[in-house]
Amino acid sequence: MNKLSRLLALILAAAVLAPAAAAAPMRVVATTVYIASLARTIGGDKVAVTPLSPPGFDADGYSPRPQDLFKVHQAKLFIMIGLNLEDWARDLVSAANNPDLIKAEIYHGIPLLDKPAGRIDYSFGDIHPYGNPHFQLNPADGRIMAQNIEKALAYADPADKDLFEKNLADFEARLAKAAARWKSEMAPFKGDAVLPYHESWDYFAQAFGLTIPEPPKTIEEKPGFVPSPRRVQEVITDAKSAGVKLVITEPYYNVAIGQTVAAGLGVPCLSLSLYDIGLNPKETDYISMVDDVVGQVAQALGKAHAR
Repeated sequence: MNKLSRLLALILAAAVLAPAAAAAPMRVVATTVYIASLARTIGGDKVAVTPLSPPGFDADGYSPRPQDLFKVHQAKLFIMIGLNLEDWARDLVSAANNPDLIKAEIYHGIPLLDKPAGRIDYSFGDIHPYGNPHFQLNPADGRIMAQNIEKALAYADPADKDLFEKNLADFEARLAKAAARWKSEMAPFKGDAVLPYHESWDYFAQAFGLTIPEPPKTIEEKPGFVPSPRRVQEVITDAKSAGVKLVITEPYYNVAIGQTVAAGLGVPCLSLSLYDIGLNPKETDYISMVDDVVGQVAQALGKAHAR
């Protein structure tokens, strides 16, 4: 055996004996930060997850950036809320030219609220024709979202199915413990009337026994349209009659109008983003996100009761 042959034999032997290189994490793209957080929780170190819409940004109104095309082109799994909330995602996925991309929507199995009946067109505003997609603050729906994400991860990466199932079970146990604490924290305010700017709080109200009176239902008269001064006065009148104790808006809507309504009612006004993971230091994952929101709502209602 010549010197070159011996060297080749040594290289091959070393390759056989050396530990196999770790497989690269599966690339996952999520439309929102809370979906990305759940995917990281379930996927662990087997996934590399990138959210498209940044923290603090309304996923409904997000406009994809050129670099998003590259992210989706490289991904194996694309996870979105669905129900046409991310209307922009359809064109993004098509333009990304990734025929092997697996697409998943997390709304499946969630009992949807606010399904419109009858004829629907743009004269109704930015309405969601298949039901309300803002279900992330109901812990029961959070569990269903996590289950749907686990199914999608296991389908895309069946070799790590057992790990995903274990991580899901761990998450469900932690979520159940947190949900019991949240229920206790919100118990003193059961039946309280709250008024949202947009239909973003119906599932939260459902989860914790709050009421959203109708009228006015929301400060908006039509979703996506700034309410007129006349509408604002009508809302204040109806909300007073309903005994509203808290106004809730979000920073990507007209916070000043929410504050005006709250001042007219003499109640607190909260401005809370539903996508603050990674921006708010108190919100590092899905559970801490809901924990922070529950804490702020309970504190505001406590102040309202003390007035």
